[in-house]
Amino acid sequence: MHNIHNYRKTQLGMTLIELLVAIAIGALLLLGLSKVFVNSSRSTRELDRSGQMLENGRYGVTLLADDLRHAGFYGEYFNIDTPTSFPDPCELVLANLITAMTQPMQGYNAASTTVRPDISATSCDDKGLFTNANLSPGSDILVLRRAETTVFTGAATDKEIYLQTNGRQYEMMIGNGGSIVPTVQADGDAQTMYKYPDSTTHTDLTDPANAANTRKFVVHVYFVAPCSIGSDTDGVCQAGDDAVPTLKRLELTSDGTNTVMSIVPLVEGIEFFKVLYGVDDTPAIMDPITQNNGDGIPDRYVAAPISAEWPNVISARIYLLSRTIDPTDKRENYIDDKTYSLAGLSVSPGDSYKRHVYSTEIRPLNLAGRREIPK
Repeated sequence: MHNIHNYRKTQLGMTLIELLVAIAIGALLLLGLSKVFVNSSRSTRELDRSGQMLENGRYGVTLLADDLRHAGFYGEYFNIDTPTSFPDPCELVLANLITAMTQPMQGYNAASTTVRPDISATSCDDKGLFTNANLSPGSDILVLRRAETTVFTGAATDKEIYLQTNGRQYEMMIGNGGSIVPTVQADGDAQTMYKYPDSTTHTDLTDPANAANTRKFVVHVYFVAPCSIGSDTDGVCQAGDDAVPTLKRLELTSDGTNTVMSIVPLVEGIEFFKVLYGVDDTPAIMDPITQNNGDGIPDRYVAAPISAEWPNVISARIYLLSRTIDPTDKRENYIDDKTYSLAGLSVSPGDSYKRHVYSTEIRPLNLAGRREIPK
């Protein structure tokens, strides 16, 4: 009994060696758990980066497709004239904007990954919107013109551009102090436009309910900038800004005092933007019903249509190269050694960003539909 009593007394605590062994085992377990946690966190960050890249690419394609699909939509008016010259994408003068309606879609091509589209003949360059610091080399510029799909109601924004149309006529107007000032006829009187231009159809033309619908006039100029948030005037990128390539567009709008082109960032991580244009020039003779050449089906795709081909452009294939905002963790040893093809342009990055190509084909109904030959 004495020996048993002494044995129990010696087991009332832990020896120093046992404590050290327990600490060592616990440390090893914590080290293993920490490594699992770090690896899991790193994998989660990579998944988040990849998910954001994929979502940005999808959103960019959807945004462009929706806008392209409505190119040339001018409300009830459908008889678009043949363009006589290539309009200025950054035009602000009302009379010239009216002329530019004849070119609902136009583009400027970058011939390689190291050059920028030539926009030297446009006022975009004069306004400082497409400086070398604000325009990424290798990406195209796409210009779209249309009217908003919703009818405008309420007070007009000062210096905003509006379009009023019926089946046979259109008038472009500018907002002035909460009202819309229509263009002026040759006799000096402001023109009033009604839903039905034939007065025998609607006798009570003084009724506001008979006024033709008014919509905002839209000009969107898509491009890729080398930064997300530009610190220069009007949001233009300059040296020292972030290095996140971003799909942006110029929008025809008002600053409250003047009609202006405003830079609007759209999608971060879009590294390259390319376009192929579908040309419909067969059959080459005018159809007596549609009064147009072609049949509403693109016969070939070109990256840089010549002036004679632009009136026959009825569709577009767009390509976006989306990349992650941040590079992959160095511990992953990831190198993007792929070669990406975008509208005939090859891109071989060789860095640690992950990428994905998105492409789609869009058929603007207001351009192609006018050429469809009835069966």
